[in-house]
Amino acid sequence: MSGAGPRFPRRGSARRRREQRLLTIWSVCLIGAAAVGWAVSQAVTLAWLSDDAFISFRYAQNLVRGHGLVFNVGERVEGYTNLLWTLLLAGAMAAGISPEVAAAVGGIAFWLALVAVLALWSWRWSGARPVLPLAASLVLLMPDFQMWATGGLETSMFACLSVAGLVLASRAGASRSHLLVSGALLAAAVATRPDGVIFAAVGVAAAWFLPSGLALGDRISRTLALALPLIVSGVALVVFKLAYYGDLFPTAFYAKSALHPYYSQGLIYVYIFFKQNWFIVPLTVAAAVVGVSRRPAVMSGASWVFLAAFGLFTLYVIHSAGDFMFARRLLPAVPFLFLVLEDLLRAIAHPMVRIAVVALAVVGACLPYPVYGRAVQQISGISNEPAFYGSPYIETRRVQAKAAAKALTGLPVRAIFTGGMCMFAYYSELPYLVEEHGLTQYSVAKKPLAARDRVGHEKIADQVWATEHNIHLTFMYDLPPVSPAVPREADEIFFGDRLKARIWTYDDAIMDRLRANPAVSFVPIEVTLAAAREQIDQRSHEHAEGVLAFLERYYFRTAGPEKRPLAEALKARVEAKKLEIVSR
Repeated sequence: MSGAGPRFPRRGSARRRREQRLLTIWSVCLIGAAAVGWAVSQAVTLAWLSDDAFISFRYAQNLVRGHGLVFNVGERVEGYTNLLWTLLLAGAMAAGISPEVAAAVGGIAFWLALVAVLALWSWRWSGARPVLPLAASLVLLMPDFQMWATGGLETSMFACLSVAGLVLASRAGASRSHLLVSGALLAAAVATRPDGVIFAAVGVAAAWFLPSGLALGDRISRTLALALPLIVSGVALVVFKLAYYGDLFPTAFYAKSALHPYYSQGLIYVYIFFKQNWFIVPLTVAAAVVGVSRRPAVMSGASWVFLAAFGLFTLYVIHSAGDFMFARRLLPAVPFLFLVLEDLLRAIAHPMVRIAVVALAVVGACLPYPVYGRAVQQISGISNEPAFYGSPYIETRRVQAKAAAKALTGLPVRAIFTGGMCMFAYYSELPYLVEEHGLTQYSVAKKPLAARDRVGHEKIADQVWATEHNIHLTFMYDLPPVSPAVPREADEIFFGDRLKARIWTYDDAIMDRLRANPAVSFVPIEVTLAAAREQIDQRSHEHAEGVLAFLERYYFRTAGPEKRPLAEALKARVEAKKLEIVSR
């Protein structure tokens, strides 16, 4: 017999293992805290505000002032696509917080919450194995996510609610109460952005199919638990939209022709995103190879849910031509792809190899390919928006807006503003403003689509529309200093050297008030009429007819019956000129 007794682990070795585990946990926490601190500092450094965000700001402003959720007081048009985000901004404004600050802080907070949701999922999924927080790391460190953490739009909020809702719905053994919360999160995502219905539909499917092997009654009750908040919220949204706006969809749905497929543009949009974030494709290939080689070669049920969410949303983005803003439309779906890759890469046996793969992916995320050689370059109509809307630009628009407001306060001016001037509309607080591409007007947004062009810029409030809707001015995009053309054009109006506009309808009551303002410069109607008479007498008959047509639209159409004798006199001059030509 062997004299050796049973072996017991030495107390010292167990203690060392506990100390090593604690050291590992603390190291991970310190590295994570450092990464979060660096990423937040990057997001703050990159903080910016998109022009479209100021549409939501104006809606929130009017709501807080008691005018309703409207862009122009007394006119109900759903010109935003982010109801819940706009309501949150309104709440911040009611509390005395500016929407610029609220949007930045809220956007970063939702981005960090998204990172936390992904990290928690990795922790729960890892079990006793080392944590592989690939998805959380990439969302935290990718410049695109850092950039769109601000921007003033709902991007981070929408992504956070969508991911949280689907992650909760996909948990193994999720209870009915968990599914109820999941449905509420997905309902909030739909209220934040309408295309959240895609993620909501995937969530309902997840509740039905996960876990496998359930009886039919259990499937039905679980699915109803998730669907109930969606149904209640959906009915409430439909009733509100139809009762308040008279339409189920916002103006952007029509302005961007969402139902008209534009696959070539959508593919370009997706392509340049993956070109900039070049590491995603080789990482996906590597994960796919690992997934095929694992035995059995099957992903988890949750990963199939995440893959469906990413795939369906990406197909929708391609179908609807993406956006004119780089990356924004695709970002909410990308975390789902990262979760799938994370699951597949867990099949790598050696923990150090897994760590190396994550490290390489993180390095790739931090080193994007410079798709935009010049900051303000456009690729097939897709812009790197932050390059256009820096702080100096916003301040310039604010100064222009204050100049217009100072001159026009109290006047019933109806005006169009050109693209890139939504911040002008917000800061000016003028009573009636129309975004030229239909984002604030159904009658523009619902125009027939003549031809495909830059997404969201294919329809316009043209001359016929401006005449029918009695528009007085069109504020021009020109940045200061601005100066009159030489020779001076009759329909130009200048607010100092800061802002230029075109007079579409010369209204005596409005323009007479402006004459007394030394900061405003335009050609008085008397001068325009005198020049018109001279041109009618001295120029060709064709030119004379053009001058008369301009005056009819520009002035006589709304000038009142007392001006008709003058209009008839000019018309007689044109007719006389025509008779003179015939008699020759």
